[in-house]
Amino acid sequence: MKNTPLISIALCVYNGEEFLEEQLHTLLNQTYPNIELVISDDGSSDNSLNIIRRYADDQRIKLFVNDRNLGYVKNFEKTIQRCNGEYIALADQDDIWDLNKIEILQKKIGDSVLVYHDSMLIDARNTELGKMSDLLKMYHGSSPFPFLFYNCISGHSCMFKKSLVEHLGRFNSNFPHDWWMAFVAGNVGKINYVARPLVKYRQHRQSNTDILKRRERSNQNKPKYPEVNLAWLKNCLNFNGKYKKLIARIIYLLENKNLMNSIRLFCILAPHANELYFLKKKSRLSRLNYLRKMVFYNPYPNLTLETAIN
Repeated sequence: MKNTPLISIALCVYNGEEFLEEQLHTLLNQTYPNIELVISDDGSSDNSLNIIRRYADDQRIKLFVNDRNLGYVKNFEKTIQRCNGEYIALADQDDIWDLNKIEILQKKIGDSVLVYHDSMLIDARNTELGKMSDLLKMYHGSSPFPFLFYNCISGHSCMFKKSLVEHLGRFNSNFPHDWWMAFVAGNVGKINYVARPLVKYRQHRQSNTDILKRRERSNQNKPKYPEVNLAWLKNCLNFNGKYKKLIARIIYLLENKNLMNSIRLFCILAPHANELYFLKKKSRLSRLNYLRKMVFYNPYPNLTLETAIN
């Protein structure tokens, strides 16, 4: 089918019996005609495998069962490697997809390396809780800078060209796979965005993400996620992109704070401020205060980006 290249849906499963069947229904009934559903079970001990095996006659399904539990990040890495499609879309076990999601994303990806969409947050009872775009600004473009301090691209919402996989390398299980994919995609190509909720993104007690921050925190002293996360920035050095030297310099200045290094850091970040602080929706007062500090609290106005780096 010339105009309908194969698209792989990578579904990771682990003890997902509560919502899995509803999700399988939406994945297998996509309006896009040429899909494969690659499922990796990460050692479920509930009824998940039995639910999947009810669909054994569907030739589009390729089921793999991991020899040991890998965790969700490494399970997605392995599942992506098993995909054969020209495009790959990631799926969580507990969401609900619009039946035309794949068709829309395939039409919208164009010359981008990755495309993603808005999502409607729901709870365990399918009650709508608002959209992702109510919480975050959604980025589109060709820069990795918005993903140095935060991420707006959830795995369940994205589809990417298989050519991206060769750039991803091995996932670090200490960081979300979708954040890494967003950072790499911003380095190697263009990211596109569809301003339409194409997934009902379920938030419940067992889900890996807590986007609404409704769960009790076991450690109240845990660093805020992540305003400046040195471990994440160091992980970004694993990608040999055109901004590797710049990121290394940011890390050095953060780890060796003094007045002069703070000024140097300001001179590095200021030219990219619109991208670095784009994703978080801040109040107008917060943004004005940030700009005030940028403009008036630099006692060395002649210090340039070039002299700060060198």
